[in-house]
Amino acid sequence: MDHQLPKAFIIIVSLIQGILLTLLYQSVEHQVWPGTEPLWLIPLVTFTISYPVLTLLSITKTNAITTVKYLLPFTIILSILGAYVGYQQEPVEFVNNSSVIVTFCITGLIAAFKALMYIQQRLSNQEISYSSLFKLSWRNFIIFGECWLFVLIFWGILHLGAGLFSVLEIDFFKELLRKDWFVIPVLNLAFGFAIIVFRNIIFTVDNISTILQTLIKFLLPALTIVSLGFLATLPFTGLDVLWKTGTGSMLVMWLQVLTLFFVNAVYQDASHERPYHNILHRLIFVGVAILPIYSVISFYGLWLRIDQYGLTVDRCWAVLICVLLACFSFGYLIGIIKKRDEWLETLSKVNISMGIVVLVFMLLVNSPLLNFQAISASSQLKRLHNGNTSYEKFDYTYFDRSLGRQGYLELQKLKKELKGIAPEKIAIIERMYVNHKSIDKETLTLDDFNKFVNYWPSQDEFPKPLIKAVYDKAAKNDWSSYRENSYYFIAQDLNEDGDPDYVVIEENNYSTSAKRWFLKEEQWQFKYMKTSNPNDNKFIKDYLLNNQIEVIKPKWNNLKVGDLTFSTSKN
Repeated sequence: MDHQLPKAFIIIVSLIQGILLTLLYQSVEHQVWPGTEPLWLIPLVTFTISYPVLTLLSITKTNAITTVKYLLPFTIILSILGAYVGYQQEPVEFVNNSSVIVTFCITGLIAAFKALMYIQQRLSNQEISYSSLFKLSWRNFIIFGECWLFVLIFWGILHLGAGLFSVLEIDFFKELLRKDWFVIPVLNLAFGFAIIVFRNIIFTVDNISTILQTLIKFLLPALTIVSLGFLATLPFTGLDVLWKTGTGSMLVMWLQVLTLFFVNAVYQDASHERPYHNILHRLIFVGVAILPIYSVISFYGLWLRIDQYGLTVDRCWAVLICVLLACFSFGYLIGIIKKRDEWLETLSKVNISMGIVVLVFMLLVNSPLLNFQAISASSQLKRLHNGNTSYEKFDYTYFDRSLGRQGYLELQKLKKELKGIAPEKIAIIERMYVNHKSIDKETLTLDDFNKFVNYWPSQDEFPKPLIKAVYDKAAKNDWSSYRENSYYFIAQDLNEDGDPDYVVIEENNYSTSAKRWFLKEEQWQFKYMKTSNPNDNKFIKDYLLNNQIEVIKPKWNNLKVGDLTFSTSKN
């Protein structure tokens, strides 16, 4: 047993955690505080999840107070960073910054994983060594994974039972599984119970770890041969072939990541024992020594892309990962140069130090000090103002799609600059940030719709029932995003019959389409018109203001044979 786990304590903590998570979930569902304010919701959820889970994974009857002393500061720091991530969702009516929440979840999990093994090492009152940290990391990873597997199986059994009772027309269990006040606490209790079970059979967990390490031991030579073979052929093929893939730097970094992970899994004891025959040992020795070359290749590839297109969030991440991998690789190389066959001592020191460095950076990327969205926005605007790209070709949608709050703030500033340079781009920016919740669906009026409509030559040319019909078509569906569109009503005689034909052009940041509306059987109906937009124009309002409207006769007439009509696509 793991120093006689406090079972009652674990069950109570799991139950309390489940109740708190239920309340937080219901606040989101019912749109009450803190569910309406990400600045409070995300840190509360972060603390409610991280502190109990880390406590359950490390606490024993003999170290309860010390566990609290070490875990509490870390989880508070993590929660404060969660508040900053929540702040990046503001203003919530305009910004959808879910990517930064996903990033926070992943980096927070990595940081917690790293912090946990250092804290557990500290709680054991033993000298920190890489072999012990490695063992703790594998234990935590396997226990955490097994607990989630147990919860998923348990949840599946509950659903199976609900399905069986439903067949018997007993819907009580089926309805119960839809209640969040039941589901969340029950799953938390299952997770706590799983921790008790798996932490009490640590020997089994260690056996699983040994099996995985044994598999990696056989895979490492194969990976090293691939690595050496790739590097040997690179001088003959050149780097251009690698860059043509568009993912060359990423592939090289993946090769580094796997090599470093496999080497550490095999040589983690830092002992003088060699797990391989001398030939294989020397082969791996060389494979580790050349890892810095891959860092240089990755840096070069990233520099080319950044110099050409500037920084983006993805490239910021690539730079950070490349720097971390380079620190590992050059650290190992220095150890090999200094100690030759005794380089495993250096490996241990490098890994202990770099583990803390990785932990710190996983926290910093969720802080103002290393906000990749702000860095990317600054880089792209610098390219615009330096003339590296034009106002016409500037990627405005990237700011909305990938830069969240930072993109929103910078584009609002840019709108003032665009007034005298490219006013048509202001409409594109305004379409990106539309508050769909500002007007209740049930109270939408024609006056609301007319804010997005331009009439040519004037509104008086159009029957009111037609405007109402277009409005109904645009706003009737729940999924309709009509408030991100601009509408142009054009009255023009297209068939030379003396009466105006009515064309409605619908324009947004992604497409431009047109419909010809006509009255048939006292109902307004429409047919789509083929649209040609060779210059990808997203703002045709100026054309209407300048009366650039004309009718072009087709070069080729239609051919009619009996009831069949044939038209050519050439005009």
